[in-house]
Amino acid sequence: MSSGNNKIISCLCGGIQLKIKGPLRHVSNCHCRQCMKTHGNYAAYTNALEKDIKFIKKRTLKWFKSSKKARRGFCNKCGASIFFKFLGSDDISIAAGMFQNPTKLKTTKNIFVKGKLDYYKLNNTLLKFSRYSK
Repeated sequence: MSSGNNKIISCLCGGIQLKIKGPLRHVSNCHCRQCMKTHGNYAAYTNALEKDIKFIKKRTLKWFKSSKKARRGFCNKCGASIFFKFLGSDDISIAAGMFQNPTKLKTTKNIFVKGKLDYYKLNNTLLKFSRYSK
């Protein structure tokens, strides 16, 4: 876990800005088909409790129900894909690329590795899972 350190993060156009005051989970790389289609590549996500997120701006935040179990948050102006959230969950995944250095985050695992495409290699020192992991 890393501290959110009250850093302000934003999408590319600045229409969505937020602060995270609590701890962040280390980064998981997701290779599922939905992440591939949403991000154009595998997705790198950290995670925080939703109660620890304070929005400064969210006028361009839109949600897409991507399955019966989850939804994805994005900016409807610049197209930034920012959030993944299981319905009914207290936490929310945040695209790790939203942060600026130093993040103090580490990539610790790859999930949905069967969805990995053939044009890149996985780091064999990271844990691998065929589905979600805790």
